[in-house]
Amino acid sequence: MLRNTLGIVNIEGTNVQFGDIMGHRGVQAYGFLGRYRIIDFVLSNMSNSGITEFQVYMPAKMRSTIQHVGTGKHYNINSKRGKLRLLNSTTNPNSIYQHDIKAFSDNFHYIENSQKEYVLIAPSYFIYSQDYTKLQEEHVQSGADITVLYKNVTNAKENFIGCQTLKFGEDKRIVEFDDNHGKYKNRPISLEAYFMKRTVFLELIKRAKSVSALYWLKDILRDVVDQYKIMGYAHRDYVACINNVNAYYHTQLELLDRDIRKLLFKNNWPIYTQTSDSSPCLYGPLADIKGSLISNGTNINGQVENSVIDRDVVIEEGVVVKNSIIMNGVVIKNGANIENAIIDKATKIVHPVDIKGSEDAPAYIKSYHII
Repeated sequence: MLRNTLGIVNIEGTNVQFGDIMGHRGVQAYGFLGRYRIIDFVLSNMSNSGITEFQVYMPAKMRSTIQHVGTGKHYNINSKRGKLRLLNSTTNPNSIYQHDIKAFSDNFHYIENSQKEYVLIAPSYFIYSQDYTKLQEEHVQSGADITVLYKNVTNAKENFIGCQTLKFGEDKRIVEFDDNHGKYKNRPISLEAYFMKRTVFLELIKRAKSVSALYWLKDILRDVVDQYKIMGYAHRDYVACINNVNAYYHTQLELLDRDIRKLLFKNNWPIYTQTSDSSPCLYGPLADIKGSLISNGTNINGQVENSVIDRDVVIEEGVVVKNSIIMNGVVIKNGANIENAIIDKATKIVHPVDIKGSEDAPAYIKSYHII
C-alpha cells in the first residue's frame, strides 16, 4: 500500500484542447457516463492504492471541481490521518506562464513539508483503473529514479495526439520522450503518471524553473532522460485520453459496450463519486430504449438509442435521441430529434427542432440554453 506516498493530481497540459465547448468548467469536472466526473478515476485509483495525502491542482475555471471534490470524503480519504488540499494553479488562464511547474513552485512548501517519502503525480484526463502499488513494487525492484506509467496503443494515429511517446533502450530504460503527431499506429504512450522520491521531484521543479519560465514537468523529464534512471511500467487494461471533444464523445459511446466497460470497472476496484439521492428512473408507456446508459432521476417517454443520459433529464413522448450525450437537468419537449450531439446541463429544448451533428463533429448545445 502507498501509505508513504503523496498523491498529486496535475492540471492538464497544452495537448488538452476543447476550445469553447464546455468552457465554463475545467476538464477535471466534465460529467462522464451519466454518473461520474473525469477526476473521479485518478482520485479513486490513488485512494484504492492506499494513498492518504492528496494535492489536487485546480484548473482556471475551478468552481465545478471544488464543488465536486469537496472535502474528499466520498473518495474514502478523509480519515483522521488523511489530508486533501485543493491548490490554486493559475491566476491568469490565458498566460503562457501558466503550467504545472509554476503551480508546483507556487505551492513548493506544501510539497517540501510533506512527510511522505514518495510522490505520484498524475493528471485526470487519462481514464483507467490501475493499482499503483504494482508501479511502486516495479520502481523499487528496478532501482529507478523515476517510473512512468505507459500504455502500448494501436490507435495512436487518431487518438492520443499531442501526448508523449516513449522510446526504450535495451534494458527497458526510457531513452527518449517524443510527441505523438499521429504518424504511427502503434506507440507506447506516456500516461503522464510519474512515481519518484519526493526529493527527486523537488530537484526537478528547481531545475525546470532555472531552465525556463515556460517549462512543464514533461519538458524537464525530456531534458534529464540521460541523467536519471527513468523506467516504464506498462498498463495492461483499458485507457482513454479525454483531450478533445471527439475523445470525450466517442469514449462514452464506446463504453456503452458492456465488455469494454468491464475492462475499466473492476469488481474489486470501486470508482468513487459524489452520490445524489435521486429517485429511480421513470419510464413512461411510450419509452423505447436501446443500448443506452440511463441515470437515476430521469423521466423518459420517448425513444433513446445508443446514448448516455445523465441525472434528472426529461425526455417527452415524440422525442428521438440517438448517439448522444445528454447532461443533467436537460428537458427535451415533444417532437425534437437529436442525433450525434452533446447537450450541456439544464438546457431546455422546447420546440420540435432537429439537432444533428456527425460522428466526427458532434453538435454541441451550451448549458442553460432555451431552444
